[in-house]
Amino acid sequence: MSKRMSVSDRRQGGNPLGRSLLDAEDFARAIAAGTEWLGANKELVNALNVFPVPDGDTGTNMHLTLLAAVREINKAQYKSLSDVAEAVALGSLMGARGNSGVILSQLLRGFAKGVEGKTTLDVPGLTRGLQAAASMAYKAVMKPVEGTMLTVARGAARSAAECRRMNLDIVSAIEKVLADSQKTLEETPELLPTLKEAGVVDAGGQGLVFFWEGLTKSIRGETVFARREPLVVVPGKSDAAPAVKKIKETAKEDLEFRYCTEFLVKGKNLPLDTLRHDLAKSGDCVLVVGTSDVAKVHIHTNHPGQVLEHCIRTGELHEIKIDNMAYQHNEFEEARLQHNEPGLSDPHKEEDLDAGVSLRDEANPKERKMERPVGVVAVTIGEGLTAILKSLGADVVVEGGQTMNPSIEELRDAVYKVSAKSVIILPNNSNVILTADKVRELVPDIDIVVVPTKTIPQGVAALVTYNPAVDAQSNSQSMKDMIPQVITGEVTYAVRASNVNGFSIDEKDFIGIRDGELCATGKDRNEVAMNLVSQMVDSDTSLITIYHGEDMHSESANELTERLADIYPYLEIEVHYGGQPIYYYIISAE
Repeated sequence: MSKRMSVSDRRQGGNPLGRSLLDAEDFARAIAAGTEWLGANKELVNALNVFPVPDGDTGTNMHLTLLAAVREINKAQYKSLSDVAEAVALGSLMGARGNSGVILSQLLRGFAKGVEGKTTLDVPGLTRGLQAAASMAYKAVMKPVEGTMLTVARGAARSAAECRRMNLDIVSAIEKVLADSQKTLEETPELLPTLKEAGVVDAGGQGLVFFWEGLTKSIRGETVFARREPLVVVPGKSDAAPAVKKIKETAKEDLEFRYCTEFLVKGKNLPLDTLRHDLAKSGDCVLVVGTSDVAKVHIHTNHPGQVLEHCIRTGELHEIKIDNMAYQHNEFEEARLQHNEPGLSDPHKEEDLDAGVSLRDEANPKERKMERPVGVVAVTIGEGLTAILKSLGADVVVEGGQTMNPSIEELRDAVYKVSAKSVIILPNNSNVILTADKVRELVPDIDIVVVPTKTIPQGVAALVTYNPAVDAQSNSQSMKDMIPQVITGEVTYAVRASNVNGFSIDEKDFIGIRDGELCATGKDRNEVAMNLVSQMVDSDTSLITIYHGEDMHSESANELTERLADIYPYLEIEVHYGGQPIYYYIISAE
C-alpha cells in the first residue's frame, strides 16, 4: 500500500480496538495523535521546571521534535510499520530541539531499530521496540540521571515485557504501558530530590506520558483533537493567472538541482562516510544517516538514476522516492495564490512548523568555501546579544534560547554557511549542548568542535579569546579555559509558588539564579539583582557586565549600575542592551 494521504487525512480511519496487530496506517495515525495530544498539553509540561521560572520549554521542544517526525511521515512512502518507524526516526532526528527533544529522537530511533523489518506491530515487537528505545536513549546521555524521562522510558520497556509474559493483546498492552508509565512518572520525585523539593514530576517524563496517552487514544479509536490541516494543494487550471505562470517559469530557472531523491539502503557494513562523500559530487542537500545495516539517503540531484546506480553497489535499495521539486513548488505557489494565502512567515513560529511545509532554505554543503582555518556558530536570542556576539567574531548567530532551542537541522544549516575549514559551535545554553553534539555526529565530513558554553556570558568570554587565524583546537582550548572563570547570574520572575533551595517563593516574585542555583528572591527587581551580585563577587572579580532584557528600561539598568558602582568602586562595571526575553538581567562576574 503506497502512502499518499496525509496523516491527518487518515486519522478518521477505522477503529483498531480488539485487533491483535497494528499495521502501518494504525501506527502512523497513532504517532500523529500522540504528537497532537502532547501539543495540546505542552504548556503543562513547560510549567514543570524545577525552578518556577517562565522559560520552561521541555514540552515545546518535544512537540516540535515530534512535528518534524509527522512531517517526515507525510512526505514519505511506506508499505510497512518498519517504514513508518524509520520515517519517524529520521524526522525526529533532524527536528530535535533541546535535551528533551534529542533524547526523544533517540527513543524513536531505537524503537525503529527494534521493529526493523516488521510489517505489523504485535506485543513481542512492541517489547523489542521499547527495549531498544530505552537502550539507545541511555547511551545518548553521557551521565544518565534517574528520575527523568529516561527512567520513564525504561519503565515502559519493562511494562511491555510483562505484557508479553501475560500474553496480552496489542491494545491491552499499550494501555498497560501507559498506566505503568504514569506510575513511574509519579515516582520520579522520589528518585530525584530536586523534583521532590520543588513539588513537581519530571517534565520530560510527563511529555513522554502525554505522547503515549495520545497514541493510546488513537489505538482505542478515539478522536484526540481537530488540528489545523496543512495546505491542500489544488491542481493548476488552464486559466491560471499570469502571476502563477510567472512563478512557474521562475521556479524552473532558480532550481539548480531538480529532483529530490530519497531511499533506504540495506546491507552489511554500509560505508556511510564514503557514501556521503561520493554523493556530494552529484547534487546538494546530501544526507546519509543510519547504521551499518540500514541507511537513509536524501539528495537533491539532476541525475537520480546515477545516484541509485552508485548506491546499489553497496546494498539493496528500498522505498525509493523521487520528486520533481519544480513541479511541487509550482503546485504549492499556485494553490497559495488561488487561496489568497500570505507568503511564508517566521520559521521559528510553531504554528508555521505545524503546517506541514518546510520553511527553511536547504543548506548546500557544496557551496562552503574554505577561506579561513576556523569559524564560529553561536546561539543566542535578543538583538543586542546577537550584535555583541557578531562584533566579537561569530560568523553565524542562530536564534534560540531558553524558550526556543534551535533544532539539529538549524545548527547543521548554520555550520554549512561558515566559510572555514573547521567550525566551532558555542551553544551558550546547557539545553543546546546535546543538540550541538548530534550535529557533529551527523556531519562527520566537517570538522566541528563543540565548546560547551552553558550561558551567554560564557559564550561572550569564549569569543573574547577567539583568533580566526589559528586552528580550531587551539581556539577551543583557550575558549574552554575561560568557561570556569565566568560566573553567570540571571534575574527573572516566578510563574508559580514554590519551595526551592530553602526559599519560599510566591507567584510573580523576582528571583535571582547564580550558575543554575536559585539564591535570591524578593518583591523588588533591582534589590534581587543587588543580592544576586553580592553572591557572585569574590576577591578575584574584576569585571561585572550587565545585559538588560527587552522588558527593561535603560533607566532601571543604569540605576542598578550606579548602585553597584557605589558598593564596588574597585570593579569595572559595564551595562549593555541584550534584548533577551524572560530575563530582566543577565549578569556576568569575571
